[in-house]
Order: sequence, then structure tokens, then C-alpha cells
Amino acid sequence: MTAMWRHMTGAERILEVLLTRRSVSPRRLQSPGPNPDELDAILQAGLRAPDHGGLHPWRVIEFRPQNREALAWCFEQEKLRRDPLASPTDLRRAREHATRPPLLLGFVVSPRERSKIPAREQWLGAGAALGNLLAAAHQLGYGAIVLSGERCFDETLVRQVGVQPGEYLAGFISMGTIREAPPQARETLSQDVWSCWQGDLLPGAAGEASADGDQSIRPSERVRGS
Repeated sequence: MTAMWRHMTGAERILEVLLTRRSVSPRRLQSPGPNPDELDAILQAGLRAPDHGGLHPWRVIEFRPQNREALAWCFEQEKLRRDPLASPTDLRRAREHATRPPLLLGFVVSPRERSKIPAREQWLGAGAALGNLLAAAHQLGYGAIVLSGERCFDETLVRQVGVQPGEYLAGFISMGTIREAPPQARETLSQDVWSCWQGDLLPGAAGEASADGDQSIRPSERVRGS
């Protein structure tokens, strides 16, 4: 896929960069992470995501280095609530999830309950913003990943990190300099998510089901002849 863009410059090169974006595990990251100006630019990219009504139904919580040990304790306690018999290795891993990333953010979805914009569209807007955050970090040369898991549903932990009633902790974003490249992504064909509507279910349409049987297009045929 990337080879087809080799002769292009400018905007097309930006697309080429996006086509190489991968989630990068925190264990493959090292310092430095984005500096304050870069983080501001990343957040501005999030604010440019499609957002019906301009509600910005999301926010981030930054966990700065001086507070990571306190967060590690919260992660450790959450692990013990979930598994009282957790091994020392499991507890160490839980703590490392808080201390390892060069930059660590909590991504919070904050739906506006009294808005006319449906909640599902607000969630879509928050997801679009999250995608922009990751893409912007990648454009700046950093690796990033969002990790969620059961800890995001722990009411005690959610309250400890400052998530308010009516908000949802969607995950923790780790960002940093890539120390070790992640495995190459499994190639996915565009046809897996691409289809062409033929209008065959409308009365009088050429593709309408006949007495001989259903004429609807099978998934494997959706993009042929388009």
C-alpha cells in the first residue's frame, strides 16, 4: 500500500504517514514523550474531529510523573479488588501500567445529557477525537496506544482519578518515543468494510427480488462492477 504513494508529496505524504500508524505497546516506548507544546497540538487535533453540535463530549486527564506512584498504588489496589490472590508479578505489572509510559492520559467520555444531540452521536464524536489524538501523536513521530480493560469499570478507581458521575473512563493513552518497532500490522482489505448499495430492495428497482429468488447482492459481490 505504501509503495503506491512514493511518487507523491505534500498532502499525499501526510496520508502515507497515516497509513503507517500502529498502536505501540508501552513496553516498546521510552522517553521523551510529547512536550507541553506538542501535547497542546495533539489536543487541538482532537478538537478538530467531527463533533455534532460542537459539544466536545470528552476530556483528558494527564498523569504527571510526580503523581505516578500514587496512580500505581491505585492500580495495584484495583487489581487486588478484582483478584485478592494476585501474585507479586501481577501486582508489579499493574503498577507498571501507571509508571512505564513517558506520557499517560486518561480519556474520559462526557456525554451532555440535556443536549438534543443523541448520546450515540456524542460517543461517535468522542471516538473520532480519540482517533485524532492518536493520529496526531503519530504525525509528530511518537508511538501511542489506548488500553482499557476491567480497571476502567472499577468505580473506586474511576472516582480516584477524577471521573465525575455521568462520565465514562474509556481508557488510558500511553505516548512516547518508539524504542522498538511493533510487529507489522495484519493487512486488511478495503473490501472488508466497503460495500455499494444497489437499491435492490426498493419497489420497481432493477435488482428487486423476483419470483425466482432473492436478487440481493452477497457480501463477496458488493464491490464488483461498481
